[in-house]
Amino acid sequence: MSDHDANDLSKAELIQRLEQGWNELQAYLATLTHEQLTGPTDAAGWTVKDVITHLAAWEDGVCKLLQKQPFRVAMDIDQATWAHGEDAENEIIRQRYRGWSMDEVMQHFQRVHERLLAQINSMTDEDLRRSYRDYDVETTQNVPIVEKIIGNSFGHYAEHIPWIEALVKPT
Repeated sequence: MSDHDANDLSKAELIQRLEQGWNELQAYLATLTHEQLTGPTDAAGWTVKDVITHLAAWEDGVCKLLQKQPFRVAMDIDQATWAHGEDAENEIIRQRYRGWSMDEVMQHFQRVHERLLAQINSMTDEDLRRSYRDYDVETTQNVPIVEKIIGNSFGHYAEHIPWIEALVKPT
């Protein structure tokens, strides 16, 4: 989705796209076995379960961001790690949820998703076009907040589905 398209989305359209992306991800995950979700790892040691916790954590960060918590604070990442970029941040997230069962991970992801929908429902179309800087005093980015929502929800799901497919593909 181009920046222009994102900026033109109404709240209703955003919710529809979010639900469509969510339903597609959930339908795909439902086709995987417990072993596929928790067993195969990539070169860095990540499982599908780790990717799901990653998706949930970033979506949860957006929920908190929309309540005007700086994104870094919302993600519970220290400043030094945040400065090192997403790989370091993602590893902290992976370790944070490592001991969770697959059921706990999926229930958490569902709750996070419901909170995001509720947060978006409380917003106006104008709110969605406001600058990211209006929500996060620590950022210098001036993109509409809707771009952060998309990038950390259905855009993020779409980014990771091919990775999951490659991970669980029989060799």
